[in-house]
Amino acid sequence: MRFLSSIRNGMAGREQFYAYTIIALVVLALASVTILSGDRVRSLDEPNFLAIAENLALNGIYAHQDGELTAYHAPGLVLFITPFVKLGAGLMELRLINNLLLGASLLLVFHMVRRNAGPLAGLMAVILIPLWPVILYASLTLYPQTLAAFMLVLTAFLLDRLTVTQSKVTAALAGLSFGFLILTIPIVLLLVPIFVLWVWFQSHKPLRHLIAFLACAALLVAGWGIRNHNAFGVVILTATSGGYNLLAGNSPEARYNTSLDVKFPDYVYTEITGKTEIERDKIFKRAAFREMANNPARTVSLYFGKFLHWFDFSNRLMSDTAVEGGASTVNVSTREVILLAAYSLIILPLVARVALLHKHPFRPIETLGLCLWIGAGLAYAVFFTRVRFRMPFDWLIIANNAIFIALIFETSIERWKSDIKTVDY
Repeated sequence: MRFLSSIRNGMAGREQFYAYTIIALVVLALASVTILSGDRVRSLDEPNFLAIAENLALNGIYAHQDGELTAYHAPGLVLFITPFVKLGAGLMELRLINNLLLGASLLLVFHMVRRNAGPLAGLMAVILIPLWPVILYASLTLYPQTLAAFMLVLTAFLLDRLTVTQSKVTAALAGLSFGFLILTIPIVLLLVPIFVLWVWFQSHKPLRHLIAFLACAALLVAGWGIRNHNAFGVVILTATSGGYNLLAGNSPEARYNTSLDVKFPDYVYTEITGKTEIERDKIFKRAAFREMANNPARTVSLYFGKFLHWFDFSNRLMSDTAVEGGASTVNVSTREVILLAAYSLIILPLVARVALLHKHPFRPIETLGLCLWIGAGLAYAVFFTRVRFRMPFDWLIIANNAIFIALIFETSIERWKSDIKTVDY
């Protein structure tokens, strides 16, 4: 304990310096891996996002490579990368921007946690978050989840600031951040009640702040909806992939741990032949509801299985077989061991935190993080769950763990010092 106490004394007052140094080293390490990897495709989605961004940058249309207008992918990631694509960025450069985005997220987490639990907890969060390999892998790949993590952390950061400033401007900025989060991962629309309740109980002027928050979020989503109405003649608030995802998670061959690699009933393929993107989305939704209604007991059982899978440490990656060279250079068995060990650093402190809840109640920001982590699982289980989908919400849980670990660490040292003084006396 004397050794730990000396370490703590040595860090006192320099936590921000250490945190910034770690953030810089993490970003530099990721950038090095990104540069060494070059433009090798790591995911089936990467070429699609890049093609749409190129069309938007060069031709001013949100369309596939062949020029066909689309709303299949939620637009957040494409809108974010389009300015860089216009400047000539390719896959490697966009991944480097992803690396910087991870660094910016770490910076926000440090300051948010420091405000709530002190600088040591902030430093602990910066140390723990990069230890979760899924976060690092997502930042090395052109996935929406790294941008989603940044927008989620930014939204939480601004809502946390709202408890101090009690300002409509802060509420409006949080709403804009949340609106862009919706356009990046539309599933968070189902989490609106959590945000509403949190603001209602934490704000001194809840109605005024909620109006600012929700109005600004709705403004961004409405802009995308207007584009879709002009392009397709129908209102589409987020994306046309919802029907496909709903059927993929609820078709007769779906299992708790499957995703898009599921065969649909034959009648579905017959119905979608020759149909437009909008028509296919409607067909997929009708088929999904039909299959769920045909076997409600299985639907309920499957839902709970998918919800439990939300908390798994790993799942099979389609990119391992569908992409040349696989999803990563690490073989599957080694990757599983690494993920299990790293996930224990997330789940064990969380279990201990809940067990000691009577001694150390959750702070409001911790409550928000835990509710979003669980709520997102309940929402995604309607469709299907993946570890990567959980990643943005893992940021908040790891931040919670950092607060708890720092609290236990400092409490233990203070108790030891008190015992030493008692003995000396």
